[in-house]
Amino acid sequence: MATIKQGILGAFSGKVGSVVGSSWKGIAIMKSRPASVANPKTAKQVIQRSKMTATVGFAKEILPEVIKPLNDRFVSRMSGYNSFIQMNIDCFENGELTKPEDLQISPRVNKAQLIDAIAAEAGLHKAKATFTGDDGTGFALGDDVCYMVGYNEETKTVWGGLCRGTRGDDEVEFDTPEIMFEPGGKYHLWFSFMRKDGTVVFATSYKTYQV
Repeated sequence: MATIKQGILGAFSGKVGSVVGSSWKGIAIMKSRPASVANPKTAKQVIQRSKMTATVGFAKEILPEVIKPLNDRFVSRMSGYNSFIQMNIDCFENGELTKPEDLQISPRVNKAQLIDAIAAEAGLHKAKATFTGDDGTGFALGDDVCYMVGYNEETKTVWGGLCRGTRGDDEVEFDTPEIMFEPGGKYHLWFSFMRKDGTVVFATSYKTYQV
């Protein structure tokens, strides 16, 4: 029930059908009541929440080291984190990374540097990626730096950060601080180059590696 305090044309408080009357900073306002949800856990909602949870879990492991430097400066009207979630949510199903080849660690701009090979030894905490640098083509420069993200398919562990070396070196090295490359292990690796001063970013390259 609503109460009219200032005559029939005055403000009111309470509920009339789907309309709610109230006051905000001394101003009388009306707003509609939110529609009730008969079943807040429909199959589609459950699937979407599962995908969101998995994507967020992946992102939080590389947020300051990779997502922010590669994305924050190059997206508009949202954070780099939100852009990453939006780009990659469909790469996950039932809490698992199901489409690693589609995952992007950087915006889809400029040409990706193709990675030719990955070299790593079991028991080591580092590996090397080799490529034919395309510096001088388009926006690519020899001193562009490289960011890497790695994913251990068995342990579901994610790590990432800035590599040692530049595009002009035709190779970069990266560390896996906690997870060693293990015999028989399968790893998914994503690379993205960025201008040394942070003003240009390049699309993501993807590579798998079996120890």
